[in-house]
Amino acid sequence: MVPTISVKGVLIEDGRVVLLENDRDEWELPGGQPEPGEDPAVALAREFAEELGTAVAVGPILDCWNFEVLPGRHVTIVTYTVTRAGRDAMAISHEHRRFGWFDTRALDALPLPEGYRRSIRTAAPKDHGEPGWLTVARELQAMAQTGLHYTKDKYDADRYARLRALASEMMAAGSGGHAAQIADLFSRETGYTAPKVAVRGGAFRDGRILMVRETTDGLWSVPGGWCDVNQSGRECIEREIFEESGFTARAVKLAAVWDRSRHGHAPLPFTIYVMHFICELTGGSPTPSIETSEIGFFAEDDLPPLSPGRIREHQIHRLFAHYRQPELPTEFD
Repeated sequence: MVPTISVKGVLIEDGRVVLLENDRDEWELPGGQPEPGEDPAVALAREFAEELGTAVAVGPILDCWNFEVLPGRHVTIVTYTVTRAGRDAMAISHEHRRFGWFDTRALDALPLPEGYRRSIRTAAPKDHGEPGWLTVARELQAMAQTGLHYTKDKYDADRYARLRALASEMMAAGSGGHAAQIADLFSRETGYTAPKVAVRGGAFRDGRILMVRETTDGLWSVPGGWCDVNQSGRECIEREIFEESGFTARAVKLAAVWDRSRHGHAPLPFTIYVMHFICELTGGSPTPSIETSEIGFFAEDDLPPLSPGRIREHQIHRLFAHYRQPELPTEFD
């Protein structure tokens, strides 16, 4: 008998995983059987579209095991990480009773096969909101870069270079990227390893927040970007707002300094601190740029699809809170 194979996806957003309830009164991961000759990743993306009406990008394999669905009926389960670019509404199909979002830390009480539970725990962000492999690879890279900067010993330099190569391989294995490209990215970083710094600005008009649509992914963010040398944080965010939106602004408060890795952003290989300012608009008019295609103002309960690498919904809610209550203290991790 040819073994049955089923591909399943672990989709985690804001610390919660999406699950489907089947007719056996169990919860399971979305997915199903590939069609003859169909690539497993293509099949999994198709299944998400059919079962939940949403588009996903399929990442690396998480786990593989034999599952006895019913007495005498065995299925080989292969689980993958999956992500969504936006937060479009989901719609359940006729194949399942309902779907739900569940805290990844509170799965023990669910009627959920242990293999699925194990895959979710493997994919769930560790400690600071990121997968464990990423935090380890990032620390190895930092150790290698700093070691290469300070060492005077040829043999130690060789060891640090090898350590950097291992960090590249680990990051490639976890992210599904290419080790050579990641190694090239790491090789451009020299000197003592330190976090990078960026800025984001919450500017408001009539109780709505200024947002820009990014040309890179077609999704929305508050204006911001990397800090430039010879400019203060205030100067950087005022410049970014003007360049991306056409409005002039004045920074009036530092609302938060957040470690990007602790807030559910799309993973990046480096540690990044982001300074979030509350700003008041002083002039100008909506003007798209090479980085932005559209400018708009949005109410807190009517936000557009967000660019996950730049801003998260809970961060926008905090910017609204600081705008309404200027006396709130600056937040930090």
